[in-house]
Amino acid sequence: MFARFRPLIVAVAVATTLLAPHVSAATNKASASAKVENANSLLWKIEKKGTPNSWLFGTAHVGDPRVTQLSPKTEAAFSDAKHVVTEIRLDFGMMMEMGKRMLTPEPSLAQKIDAEHYQKLLPALEARGYPEVATAKLKPWGAAMLLMTPIRQSGQMPLDLLFAKMAIEGQKEYTGLETLDEQLSLFENIPEEKQIELLYTVLDQQAAMQQSYQQILDLYLKQDINGLAAFAEQDDIKMGDQAWYSQWRFQLLEARNPRMAERLADKLKEGNAFIAVGALHLPGKTGLIQSLRQQGYRVSPVR
Repeated sequence: MFARFRPLIVAVAVATTLLAPHVSAATNKASASAKVENANSLLWKIEKKGTPNSWLFGTAHVGDPRVTQLSPKTEAAFSDAKHVVTEIRLDFGMMMEMGKRMLTPEPSLAQKIDAEHYQKLLPALEARGYPEVATAKLKPWGAAMLLMTPIRQSGQMPLDLLFAKMAIEGQKEYTGLETLDEQLSLFENIPEEKQIELLYTVLDQQAAMQQSYQQILDLYLKQDINGLAAFAEQDDIKMGDQAWYSQWRFQLLEARNPRMAERLADKLKEGNAFIAVGALHLPGKTGLIQSLRQQGYRVSPVR
């Protein structure tokens, strides 16, 4: 059954790498309140005596040309690096596996959600390049994830995937900080009734989410990671069970930081690494900048 959906599986996976931007743009207020000094930078230099320098870069999981046009200093840092690290390793096998796990043979999505929302969902996903034949086979969490990604022009490559492509083509050592299971479990473990509630919520609030996305993009283009963290304190989605949603989105971002920081320690031992993760993993008390400083590294902005 899945064989005839192979092109759609790859398309779905590419569209949703990594965790959806609107969801991962939410964080815990206590963490976001810890501002990073001189934080108007996406590129950070990581230094430690006796170890070659490495680089930390805050990405946005979108393909907007203003985002994917790298600065000369970022290009130089990437070019000099021997090792490239993204949140998860992005390759064809990962994309196929991710796509398969978002789809289900039976029953169809139309049998799981009400007719009004299903009819509203079809044009929303059509605008993102997914015909009804694909929409009908999505699990509720998969449909919600796709809706959390902004509509983009055909041919645009998300920044994370661009880094992966550059690493593979440049024959650099390329790894991920997390596994696909670790990331997808944050969606797959949602009870189905909550998946459907989440899908209804993001479907009914598309206009508000688009406005939020534009504000997030503006802050990102200014390289204002403190501003991003402050904006993320706001509830971008209003859900019936707001307490559940707030806890879930906490798991999507801040709760992952300690694991990332621990695994970064091994990646940085040899130096010459370029680490690209979502920009909101950088600031805050448990953010990667502070965690690396606590590990004895000097972490400074590059402008």
